[in-house]
This record gives sequence, structure tokens and C-alpha cells, in this order.
Amino acid sequence: MQTVPSDSFWITGTSRSGKTTRLVEQFCQWSRTVKPLSPNFPRRQSKLQRMAGQKIPAILVLAANGDNRLDLADRIAEATSGQHSFHSTTPLGFFEDEVVLFWPLLIRSLDLRAQFPLRLRPETEQELAAMLWRSELDSGILGQAGVGTERMVRRTLDLFQLAAQSGTPAEEIPIILEDGFSDDNTPASLWAVMGELLAKWRDWCLARGLLTYGIICELYWRYLLQEPTYQQHLAERYQAVLADDVDEYPAISRRLFEFLLDRGAAGAFTYNPEGGIRLGLGADPEYLADLQLRCVVENLNQPTGLASEIGDVVVDLAVNAFIFYPSNHHLPTSVRSLQTTSRSDLLRKTAETVVELVHSKAAQPEEIAVIAPGLDAIARYSLIEIFTSRNILVESLNDQRPLSSSPTVRALLTLLALVYPGLGRLVRRDDAAEMLVVLTQRSARGEDGEDYALREDGQITSSLSPAPPLPISRAPQCF
Repeated sequence: MQTVPSDSFWITGTSRSGKTTRLVEQFCQWSRTVKPLSPNFPRRQSKLQRMAGQKIPAILVLAANGDNRLDLADRIAEATSGQHSFHSTTPLGFFEDEVVLFWPLLIRSLDLRAQFPLRLRPETEQELAAMLWRSELDSGILGQAGVGTERMVRRTLDLFQLAAQSGTPAEEIPIILEDGFSDDNTPASLWAVMGELLAKWRDWCLARGLLTYGIICELYWRYLLQEPTYQQHLAERYQAVLADDVDEYPAISRRLFEFLLDRGAAGAFTYNPEGGIRLGLGADPEYLADLQLRCVVENLNQPTGLASEIGDVVVDLAVNAFIFYPSNHHLPTSVRSLQTTSRSDLLRKTAETVVELVHSKAAQPEEIAVIAPGLDAIARYSLIEIFTSRNILVESLNDQRPLSSSPTVRALLTLLALVYPGLGRLVRRDDAAEMLVVLTQRSARGEDGEDYALREDGQITSSLSPAPPLPISRAPQCF
């Protein structure tokens, strides 16, 4: 193994303070020292990889979620011109990959019979657990006043997942619940029943090789990370670890980091003391914060961008809006306040202000962001129509609308219900009428101005040529 820097770094700061940029810079420094492992290294590799001489990444890069992981990986690849390899993943993704990769070790240590693990989605997990606990649910033993059956199943499974991510043995769940709800009217027998059913569910899944988020986390911290053979492989694989936004990581991530640091690996971690947005959903910011005692701490608290000028004022306005204007607070000269008596006037006035900025060359369209809380479909449509009518291109970000909101998708779903037997009763009359309207449109105009028609046999024909291809405008794909 190559020698690596002995110092680890704990980079702390608020949002937009440059933590991720500093993390990328640290990767660039370590990439000159930490070299990828030789393809002859005894790790599971395909024959094609060995023949191609591909080297194994020796740097582990973690991000809180999939979107941040892609962004961080792109920034590192751009900063290094793609010359240095690394393993990029999320904490839960890393745990899952390790459990699946070293499943034979778990078979040997836990005496499992399932040879091939199968990952369960949360929806399937809830359905199978409800089937396994059907007798307890029907008898009311697993029940709580005011809580439905499906909600009760989901709540019980979530308790197991939270315990696994915090490094708490599943056997202690009833004790913790009984202590925490000692003043509640819920009978103490419910917590004991939850513990028994969770143990039954875990054994049932392991016997069949079924993996859930909770089971994956428990298998990793409780068994795999204690396995000497796995510890040897893990210590030899990674010489450095970089983790972004560790305030959103589960508590068992610290055990992984401490293990790597104890074995001589270098670490760089970014932490937002005002973050922890996943607190209560598996994250443990306070427990992860103790990791800074083993690192060189760097504070990046200097705000950047608009935060340095209007950050405090905006926060005060959001928190104390009812006393903001009557008080002595004054907005900076760079901030304009628009006040109207109706929501429609506010949307129109906001759009006109943006149009004025663009036409006066004071700002480019790509430099303007319109942020609105709870922007519904009508408001979004109004703004887009105003901007496009003034030749200003608009891109709607984070537009989280269901697929069923598209008429074409609804038409296809209705068609599938008619095609597959036994589903026709689910189709409503209005859905069938909409499907006929959408799928029987007989002509379309192509990008070249040519008219295309749909024949009875389903082929596209043109008025100018016998059978030209239908022009398809493909939307950009996001990964």
C-alpha cells in the first residue's frame, strides 16, 4: 500500500460556505499520493477487468443522497480531468453493496441457507410484513387507538430501521419504547408484541435472503463490520475516505469512519452545524459531530453570495413577518419589495419586473431564479406564459407532478386496464373517453411543417412521402 497523509480534516460551515469545494480540493491533493490498487490485488474482479488492467479505486467518496452524489462525482471528475478513480456512493448504498458482496461471510457466520440475497422495496416490505402479521393485526394485538392497520405496519417496520441505523440492537426496541411512552395510555404489552413480531420478520427475511434497509444496516454494523475477514479486506481497499454533509448520515456511519481511521486511512468530512435535516429519519448529527475530535477542524463560516448581504434580513422576515415592517428593519437598497392586494397582481408584477431586467440587459435569463413557496400549477402556468410571450425561456425546476397528470400516460394506463384480464372494472367512463380522444388523434405536424397521418394498421404516413419516420423531439435526460 502507498503511504497516505496522516491528518484528517473536519470541515464545518453553514450552507453555501464552500464546504464541498474544500472537499474537492482535498481530494485533488490526496489523489497525487493515494494511488489506485494494482489489478493483482486479491479482490473480486471480473476476468475482463484484470485483462484490461483496470485498477481498483482506493478513495471512498460518500454523499448524503443520490443527487448530491452525482453532483460531487461530477465536480471531482471535472477538477481532476477524470484522471483519478474513486468509489462514489451513499452510506446506505455502501452498506447494501458490502452486504451483498460479502454475503458468503454472513452465510457462514449466521448459518443462513439463502445463497442469493434479494433486495425488497419498501412497498413490498410492507405488504409481506402485513401478510406475516395478519393474525396479530386481525386480533388487535398489534394495534393502537387511532392508527390504521397499514400505518401500524409501516410504523413498526420504521422502528426497526431507525434502530438499525442508530446501532441499537433490535432486542432493545421494546425496552426503549416502554421507557419513552411510560406516561402514555398505550398498554405496555404492545411494545413487547412489536419486538416479537420484528424478530419474527427479521428471521423470516433472512431465511429467504430478503434484504430491507433495516436488515441491511443491522447486518452491516452488527455482524459484517465485526467479521475479521471483512475487516482485513476493508482496511486494504481504502486508503482515504471523503464524506460530504455527514450531519445527514446514520449513526452507524461513524463506526465505519472510525474503523478506517484506526487502520491508517485519511479522512475528510464536511459538517453543517445548522443542518441535520434528516434528524428523526435516521440521521444522528450529534453523534457524528464527535468525530471531529480525531480531525483537524476547519471553520468556513463566512457566508457567500446574497447570504452575506441579505441573509439575516431574510431570515428575520420569514420568522417575524408580522413585526418586520412596523419595526425599524429596512431592506438593503439592492432589494425591491413588491406589495399587491391580490395574488394574481403579485404574479403579474413579479413577471413584469423580471421582463424589465432582461430587456434592459441588467441580467440574463439564466441568472434569474423565481422562488415561490407552494407554487401550484396555475401560478406556474401563469408565470411561464408571461415569460414565453416575451421571448424569455423558462425552465421549471423540481416540478414534482405525478405521471398520471399527463393525458398520454393516463390513456396508456386505461388501455392497459382494458388489455389485461380482470382490470376492466377499474376503468371509469371518463377515463375511457379521454383515452379514445388521446389515442385516436389521426394527424400531427412534424418539425419540417409536413403533415403526418396515422393509418389503420398503426403506421405513420406522410403527405409527401410514402412512409417517412415520425420526427421525435427527445427531452433531455437527468441522471
